Amino acid sequence: MERYTTRDRWRSRLPHWEVEGHWHFVTIRCQGSLPEAAKRRLQEINRTLQSIEAQSEAFYQLQRRYFLTTEKYLDAGSGFAPFTQPRPNQLCLEAMIAMEKEGWLVGEATVMPNHVHLLILEQDTGFSLKQIVERFKGRSARWINQALGRSERFWQQDWFDRWIRNEGELAKTIAYIRNNPVKAKLASDWKAYQWRISHEEERNT
Repeated sequence: MERYTTRDRWRSRLPHWEVEGHWHFVTIRCQGSLPEAAKRRLQEINRTLQSIEAQSEAFYQLQRRYFLTTEKYLDAGSGFAPFTQPRPNQLCLEAMIAMEKEGWLVGEATVMPNHVHLLILEQDTGFSLKQIVERFKGRSARWINQALGRSERFWQQDWFDRWIRNEGELAKTIAYIRNNPVKAKLASDWKAYQWRISHEEERNT
């Protein structure tokens, strides 16, 4: 049986689970980035998630359905999409790099037009997963709103996260993050996409 140590579990609009010593895949979308039909569908899935044991296969499959449904609409580029301009993208990457100064390694990341993907690992910090994500959201929202001359809420209140169970899932997650811009037709090759972080690539070059 796999051994792991839960550091925290909580629920906002979505379930969250932080496990010590494991990578966490995090997706954060911009406020107003989903149409009403998509939000209603996601609410239905989330209600079912609340009644399922979090360690079960059924929970994993439903969580995956929630994520893929969200991604389908996000990749269509609907709603508020600030990351179509160089300056917000650069500020977002700088906010990700700031996470590393606070003790969380950003192994992979990509900035999409209306959302971001992060693969992060706690290194040496007193910050929990919840705290480091909230710090990233607050810092990036403040910087980008200032650059855009706006004051409205920037990020959706909640976010999607999943702790990575094994090496196979880690490899699939890295591939997904890298290929999301290609899938969304933002680049012909993942290495050609400018708005990303890839420490694994850096280690292999």
